Amino acid sequence: MSFTAKLRSVHISNATYGIADYVSLPALMLCSAPFLLHRLGVEQYAIWVLASAAVTSGILLSAGFGDAALKFIAAYRGSNDHVGVERIIRTLLGINLALGTTIAILVGLLIPFLVSHLPNVSAALRISYQRALAIGCILLVVKAVESVFICAQRAYERYDVAARFTIATRVATIGAAVAIAAFGRGTVTIMLSTLLIAIISASLQAFAVWRRLAMHSLLPSLNRASVRELFGFGAFSWIQGAVGLLTGQADRFLVGYLLGMHAIAYYSICVQAALPIHGIVAAGLQVLFPYLAARLGLLSASAMRQKFATAFAVNVVLVAALAAPVIFGSRYILRLWMGEDFSSHAYVALSITACGFALLGLNVTGFYMLMAMGRIKLLALVNVAGAAAMLAAIAILAPRFGIVGAAAGRLIYGPIICLIYIPLRKALHITQGVPTQASMQGAL
Repeated sequence: MSFTAKLRSVHISNATYGIADYVSLPALMLCSAPFLLHRLGVEQYAIWVLASAAVTSGILLSAGFGDAALKFIAAYRGSNDHVGVERIIRTLLGINLALGTTIAILVGLLIPFLVSHLPNVSAALRISYQRALAIGCILLVVKAVESVFICAQRAYERYDVAARFTIATRVATIGAAVAIAAFGRGTVTIMLSTLLIAIISASLQAFAVWRRLAMHSLLPSLNRASVRELFGFGAFSWIQGAVGLLTGQADRFLVGYLLGMHAIAYYSICVQAALPIHGIVAAGLQVLFPYLAARLGLLSASAMRQKFATAFAVNVVLVAALAAPVIFGSRYILRLWMGEDFSSHAYVALSITACGFALLGLNVTGFYMLMAMGRIKLLALVNVAGAAAMLAAIAILAPRFGIVGAAAGRLIYGPIICLIYIPLRKALHITQGVPTQASMQGAL
């Protein structure tokens, strides 16, 4: 096999593992939900979902510097600077441990308030929720640390290793939850098993990174130069992640406030059904980020344009393949999934929502290329503008057109994000020499 064919095979493998990583959790939840809901009961199941959501939100906030670390690890790896790689990994460990612990403490302090404001919940369930959240706070710290080792594997373009750990952990976690529910135990026991599995997974991943990268130490550090590097890029990455977390929930709260709880059920199902159009494309093409970050000073401008053209063509084909069935088959999909009555109310909204996520999915290639070039500030600002415009459009259209108006409000987000291709086009038309990261940033 030639080097080019081997490299292409590696990219396909990484993309496949990235997609498998993305779809594994919703697939496992979908398969296990009927059994868990039946065995745990609606209230215990809801407590588990709420506790898991709180942990997931905390992890996203505490591990927001992962994109910055991935970029710099890949860059140092590309220049064969092993000391720089180890310094970034240890510094990210220190940052994530500090942020994760801080957020866990804040959540822990809010537990009494959260529990006391649960409506129509018995004292026993309040205690279960309080204990589940307390375990979740510890889990949050473990997951924040674990994300460092996942990031390191991806920076070395070993998405297969990272995905195998992640998928195996999810299978073990959901499998344990099913077994625990089958034996008649509740949410607290499930959270304890989840914590134990997470600790084992993080330990194994730490050992894998330590051995594969031949690191001298994995003790957390806060190296001043590395902190400056990570914060210079990571602060905007964190803002972008926080905006994504906000817009992923704020639109639903806004629809509920404007149209009532009945409408939010239709709207949420439409968003849930259309979300994989963007999610699967992003998961498959995320390999662009470490690949380009490691080779930014080595590829010529013409080579960069060629990489962009290939990746964008794949991007368009994937979006079309995923979006077309949902856009044109929305009524049939909802009829099979949710029933005729639900379908008649929501199929137009689903088609429009799918168009919105298709437009958003078209930005994936440009997003990862600009990330590799270090233009995170530009991406963060565009995402903030897109999110603000989307929420404003929903606020204007939803009261007049109902859930169809709310879905139409999402359409504005994608085109605004796709404006990133304007500065990217300028950067890709540098014609002389081999572009360095500094020259690419200057062009932007």
